[in-house]
Amino acid sequence: MLNKFSKTFILATVVATLSTGCRYSKEYQKLTEAGNKYTSAVDKLLIKASELQIDASSEKLLLNDRSSNQTLKNYQDSNRMDREMLATISDIREHNQLLQDYFTKLKELAHSDAPEQTKIEIDGITSNLQKIGSKLQANSSSPRLSLFGNIGKLIVHSKIDGVLKEELEKRNPTILKELTIQQEILKSLGESMKYRIELIQQAREQRLVIRPLIEEQPIADELVPQWIQERKQIFLIDKHVREIEQASYALEDFKDIYKASVEGKINSERLNNSLRDIDSFLALLENNQ
Repeated sequence: MLNKFSKTFILATVVATLSTGCRYSKEYQKLTEAGNKYTSAVDKLLIKASELQIDASSEKLLLNDRSSNQTLKNYQDSNRMDREMLATISDIREHNQLLQDYFTKLKELAHSDAPEQTKIEIDGITSNLQKIGSKLQANSSSPRLSLFGNIGKLIVHSKIDGVLKEELEKRNPTILKELTIQQEILKSLGESMKYRIELIQQAREQRLVIRPLIEEQPIADELVPQWIQERKQIFLIDKHVREIEQASYALEDFKDIYKASVEGKINSERLNNSLRDIDSFLALLENNQ
């Protein structure tokens, strides 16, 4: 269940860090709570995307085997493509984790008695973040990821000072770029999953629903509940594409919050608008449990 998720949310942390006054409003508290759920939910969606990749390739092998006998090479080629896709999804998860690590360290930097050590750790995190981001960008077939280049630099608000201001001035274009890569890669993943899910739906409907139904003998009474359940799952499997798409939309709002926080433009209305989008995303996941 989503209310058991406990990972730190990357952007709620930075909002709290960059907001003047040092106290959470009710909106910030709600954003933090929703963000904890969001981050873990996205990670869970990426795990599910890995499972769907394997399901789709398995169904394709079985489907092809009905028309022509499959060879060892056919199987090995399918395995190779699966491994490549699973490696990409693993990179997306690592990229997300590094973003979380960065904002956690950013909060530490704002309150650290030993900022030099924290700055060294941030250097390591951002170096790895950029490596993974560049890898995702290079390996993606999405034209959107190949089009954007340098991202404009934000003007850090005058009320933010010290080592925190120094870090934000140095690295806010990098973080904006990495957030954009994460957002676009989720969009691209959702689009690629549409084809795989359509393949799974068609193959399983034919094998598990239609064939038993059109046989001369009626479906045995003890198998009817299973048949109904299989048919329902086939109809609803495309929900995972909608979930991934919603995750990308929600990340766009979080990116806007980061920018507004750095520039000192955050306000209650913007937070509430983002909260509504977060809530819509979480409600979608809750309803699909």
